[in-house]
Amino acid sequence: DSVSLLHALVRLRERARVTLHVAHLNHNFRGEEAEEDARFVAGLAASLGLPSAVDRADPVAYQREAGLSSFEEAAREVRDSFLSRVARETGAAAIVLGHTSDDLAETVLMHIIRGSGLHGLRGMEPLSTWRDRRGGREAILFRPFLEVTKAETAAYCEARGLAFRIDSGNLSPRFTRNRVRDHLLPVLREYNPRIAEALQRLGR
Repeated sequence: DSVSLLHALVRLRERARVTLHVAHLNHNFRGEEAEEDARFVAGLAASLGLPSAVDRADPVAYQREAGLSSFEEAAREVRDSFLSRVARETGAAAIVLGHTSDDLAETVLMHIIRGSGLHGLRGMEPLSTWRDRRGGREAILFRPFLEVTKAETAAYCEARGLAFRIDSGNLSPRFTRNRVRDHLLPVLREYNPRIAEALQRLGR
């Protein structure tokens, strides 16, 4: 998702009059695989002539410090804090994220499971504001791929011969989102083969 997003932005940057800065956070969770991901991102940015910020963090330590029950939530907060810092240091107007329509459907479903009001049913929005836990730092988040499927981002990369990495953490049943994606959504498709589209419409 991120590789296709970056290449699309590079192709559009002159017309859109934007400058780009690549940012990647190593969550220090998958050992050498994560190190290879970080090297891949730095190399990709360099091959496109773009500046990059690659750093590492410890979500487990942050989870304990913040008293969070969910590693996923801790990892997300650490990542968003890092991206916010890079945006501030580089003077970026927004952080562009590669979330797809599949991510949106999963998020809406997870919010339903946990119990959600109308705000939670929106899942993710194309344009939103992120604030840290203390309500201090904030950043603008832009998600232009919420109408694009993961299959389409993969097809885009394959059609253009673009190399990309697959995060093995996205395959682990330890994480709620993965279980929703790999176990719950396939069951729901037996009731509605287009359940993902239905959840996306609900979010919109």
